[in-house]
Amino acid sequence: MRKYLKQKLFILLLVFIPNSVSFAVDADFEYKLKALYITRLADFIIWPKPVKKGPFIICINSTDKVTYHLKNIEHDEILNRPVEIIDIPMGPSITQCDFLYISQGKVDPVLVNTPIFTLGCQTDFSAQGGMIEFYLDQRKVKMRANIQAINQAGLAVSSKLQRLLKVVKPKGDK
Repeated sequence: MRKYLKQKLFILLLVFIPNSVSFAVDADFEYKLKALYITRLADFIIWPKPVKKGPFIICINSTDKVTYHLKNIEHDEILNRPVEIIDIPMGPSITQCDFLYISQGKVDPVLVNTPIFTLGCQTDFSAQGGMIEFYLDQRKVKMRANIQAINQAGLAVSSKLQRLLKVVKPKGDK
């Protein structure tokens, strides 16, 4: 029941808040909203079996306002797992990440077949291999998705989330 309520709250946030609240009210509203989306997206992703045990790990590079607000959100649990936010580890230990938020740079090609959900805000992030790219459209936070990258990693997004995504093709695809 609690998961159902969290999903409904997330849908309400995605649909109504960006349409009804002006960024002029709070200069950091855009970044707070992106951070909130990151914490709620996991409920709308179909993860491979078996599901990882232990904490839900969000790996970040701590250089932008989204990561600042992500660290300041009060996290209870994601997918019934405690939440940990850590800096992006290097090498093979990166596979401990469930989410990987990249504020600059590209997705490492090594991650292509790994079930790590990649998110970013930079232009063309999803076209360059990232899974979800946050962007502004008429002062509303929206998401672009690279469904091919998501599927290649052994992940999928729910139909509820798919309705809110603008699907992009990877660069080089026709």
